Amino acid sequence: MKRIIPLLTLLLVIPVTGESLHSEAVSFLQRLTSRGYTGTGIIDLKLDLLEPCTVIVYSPVDSSTGGFYAALGGNNILDLCLRVEGDGWFIEDSMPDDLPVLSLDSAQVLSANRLIIRADDMIRGFLSDSTVIIWAFTPVDRNN
Repeated sequence: MKRIIPLLTLLLVIPVTGESLHSEAVSFLQRLTSRGYTGTGIIDLKLDLLEPCTVIVYSPVDSSTGGFYAALGGNNILDLCLRVEGDGWFIEDSMPDDLPVLSLDSAQVLSANRLIIRADDMIRGFLSDSTVIIWAFTPVDRNN
């Protein structure tokens, strides 16, 4: 019976951790929306250690003056690598942290076609964890 309790505790903690990560990302996006970022979005993923995940990126419908992509790692992710690619260019943030941020100018926002995320390091022997990718773009000021 003693072996079942830690396993049940672990299974109960994992969904709560993923939910709080999503809530944190939504809160962050709400603050960005209040600051004028109209093109915002969020994707929840589960990453395996050292297994890249590719997400197809679609340009915003209206023009953008720039923006960024960011990723938030779960409690067990120590190092995330985030990369945005377009035709003939890429931007990558692979600093050892669990919150990579990529800033893009208007040409990069419009020509980006692929985002790649990879968990390079995890703690406590974990082999997978939750991740959230967010993006925010600023619209072109049509009044000027």
